Amino acid sequence: MKDTWIFDLDNTLHDAQKNIFPIINQKINQYISKSVKINITEADRLRQQYWDYYGATIEGLIKHHNINPTEFLEVTHTLENFEELIVPMPDLIKVLTSINGEKILYTNAPRNYTNKVLQICQIENYFDGIFSIEDANYIAKPSATSMEFFIKKYKIKVANFVDDVKENLETANQFGLSTIWLTNEKENPSYIDKKITKLRDLIVN
Repeated sequence: MKDTWIFDLDNTLHDAQKNIFPIINQKINQYISKSVKINITEADRLRQQYWDYYGATIEGLIKHHNINPTEFLEVTHTLENFEELIVPMPDLIKVLTSINGEKILYTNAPRNYTNKVLQICQIENYFDGIFSIEDANYIAKPSATSMEFFIKKYKIKVANFVDDVKENLETANQFGLSTIWLTNEKENPSYIDKKITKLRDLIVN
């Protein structure tokens, strides 16, 4: 029986921190400032506060400010010159090709954004399923509720989960998944089964 592999998207399959996140964060700040009627500095603080607490800013905005999630995602994740912003992880296609088994994407990003990133990276055909923030009813990782939605949808019992955010992997560990942390951090949490510093470390010879 082949393994199931679960992959995060941003900062796991591509380097979102380099170009994309600064732009999206700015768009989110502007959206919060306009919707909540606060200045940009306060909006930036609120964005980070909700991201830290919920795993995604959108969840906090829905719960505390009743924003329209569809509008929010459309406004904040529509990017000009998208192709120029994407930086695929080195040997990305080689990594996915070398791994046998079902591959599922589990991301806090919206569906349209996710599809565009996969297309630009030329890896959309490598995945058997895509689970976006919409599929989780806008409840973000690391929430156990989000994870339960995901597990039930794909009927997952045993799987390897690759993510750059350790809190997401902590939840995955609670559901019995094998956890692989993509990081340069020195700490070794007990819920992490394997640490890698580069995605290409997963290449199976």
